[in-house]
Amino acid sequence: MKKTDSERLDALKKRQDQLKAKISAIEAKAATQVRKEDTRLKVLVGAALLADAKLHADTVNFLRSVLPRAVVAQRDRDFLQAKGWLSGEPPAIDKQP
Repeated sequence: MKKTDSERLDALKKRQDQLKAKISAIEAKAATQVRKEDTRLKVLVGAALLADAKLHADTVNFLRSVLPRAVVAQRDRDFLQAKGWLSGEPPAIDKQP
């Protein structure tokens, strides 16, 4: 039996909905991966800078020059201030390697 135009249209719309759902799932997975990689990069770079700051005062000075410009959220600024990174006090890092 030959399908009517209405039946073919319904079938195509159903397929379109299925494809849209698959596209959305793939896009969501890709966005999640991008966020994970961004977080990993921040953790690795931050850890490397903190490790180097334990050994080199130049790194501490560099970070103290960058942090006031780069950190804008008040909550984060308060945290860094409490840890000594936005003040004249020595930052809260362990100087032992």
